[in-house]
Amino acid sequence: MNTDKRTIGVTNDNERVLSDLVASGHFGSELEAAKFAMAVAVRRQTQIGSAEGVGTKWNVGTVDPDGSLKSVIEALYPAAPEPYRLIEYLINEGLKQMASADGLPPDVAGVLFDPAKG
Repeated sequence: MNTDKRTIGVTNDNERVLSDLVASGHFGSELEAAKFAMAVAVRRQTQIGSAEGVGTKWNVGTVDPDGSLKSVIEALYPAAPEPYRLIEYLINEGLKQMASADGLPPDVAGVLFDPAKG
């Protein structure tokens, strides 16, 4: 029986970060920003986990219509039994890692070009 997630969500705190990323003009949609945040978490070698306190944001079919994202996560995290649950966690961890305590929008360029932030 498959117990993996069918929907992907973000926490209330991460909703603000997601909105800030889109408002900054670097992303055309919240889903694009969420996938970028997931990539940040992967690049920073975030370990397997599960997000708590998330609401429903997207259907898995919207996030990963062709299953390629699931395949990448399965290759990078072979011990993860539920890849979509991990994708949700990585999105939330990436957003949390990019959040700015000073209230400014997340520094996308800094994440991309500063090795210390990557």
